[in-house]
Amino acid sequence: MIMNRRKFLKALGGAGLAIPSGLTGFGCGTVVVPSDPGTGLSLGYICGDVTHQSALIWLRADAGSQTSLQFSVDPGFAESRSTKVYTVDPSADFTAQISLDNLLPSTRYYYRGLVAGKSPGPVARFLTAPRLDENAKVSFCFSGDTRESYQPFTVMQAVQAQQPDFFLHLGDTIYADRGGSAQRLEEFWQKYRANRNDPFHRNCFASTSVYALWDDHEVEDNYLPGHPLAPVGRKAFLDYWPIRRSAAEPERIFRSVRWGSAVELFLLDTRQYRDPKRTTMLGKPQCEWLLDGLARSTAAFKFIATTVPMAGGGRDRWDGYPKERAQILRFINEKKIRGIVFLSADLHCAAITKIPKSGGLLDISAGPLASPLNRVTDGTNRRYEFFRAENFNFAQITVDPKVNANEALLEFIDQDRQVFHTRKIRA
Repeated sequence: MIMNRRKFLKALGGAGLAIPSGLTGFGCGTVVVPSDPGTGLSLGYICGDVTHQSALIWLRADAGSQTSLQFSVDPGFAESRSTKVYTVDPSADFTAQISLDNLLPSTRYYYRGLVAGKSPGPVARFLTAPRLDENAKVSFCFSGDTRESYQPFTVMQAVQAQQPDFFLHLGDTIYADRGGSAQRLEEFWQKYRANRNDPFHRNCFASTSVYALWDDHEVEDNYLPGHPLAPVGRKAFLDYWPIRRSAAEPERIFRSVRWGSAVELFLLDTRQYRDPKRTTMLGKPQCEWLLDGLARSTAAFKFIATTVPMAGGGRDRWDGYPKERAQILRFINEKKIRGIVFLSADLHCAAITKIPKSGGLLDISAGPLASPLNRVTDGTNRRYEFFRAENFNFAQITVDPKVNANEALLEFIDQDRQVFHTRKIRA
């Protein structure tokens, strides 16, 4: 069944066409997702922004529900702790984001939601990050682009089979502007509910954690910060993804996280600070934060998640901001910072790009998870070390400092769980 679907997509893609939204999905009509009457919960959980001692759990329940989390290192919860009670927030579509703190590093935790007067919810799990100085093996998956009309998201089953330490979702987590364009906050929420209701999506994120970023389709294709729907799309994104926020910068999405001695992630917001007139994609504060963080990092590999590719793809991507791109690349080379690898999505293909004038740096693009395949980009361009737009896919990166701290293994994997390209990356 999966193979037939892929061949069908390929045939349509060869003609530059996508599956019409009405074929497998639906428009922007009301998406009703009933809760489980036994637990009072709906749409599963999302565990996000995990560190070596904390995690943030997203859940959704019936209006007025009093919710908490029970968590333990024991899957049977023989010994467990519980959080305080929270009321789901009607201004966030009856969701709650609950922090688990004082956790142990490099530890598998099990958790479940509790609604007052109901049975415990299903059990989910995540792994905490290693300590800063721990020489721990780290393996994670990343990709982007999940369009509701392409459900079921069977590729997420392939992600789950890899048992990654975490998943990195590089934007276009919904398509607010396709299959009926969202205009009001409720309609944006409906888009998230539609995707979150997919069983493969739910099962995958019940088994690992995620770091989520946004790109343009969370609002509208190629939008700029002055777009009137940008604040609405951003609120819906932050309502539905667990991202740690501070009172000082409640709308900040860019952040970094360390996974032991091997890996540090720099997660960029390439959308809400753009200013074409000033030739900046990141804005001055975010760009300075990135350069300072790269210079200070002692991790063997510094993975920079940009959502949009560093080379190729037109003005909406980094080609439209060459001055700032050159500034970043020049800083990396002048400071002789080792272990830099760029990660991106948005191209709707699997690709390894040799970034021009970068001193040999690579941009690794993965995807799409479930959206039209790229039938436009010329994969023979010499900047591509590898290019394929034949299947839904994701990438997996593994760094094991106990074997070789200066080497990372890259694997591209398709929805049939087949590894179709590998490469070793030196720090």
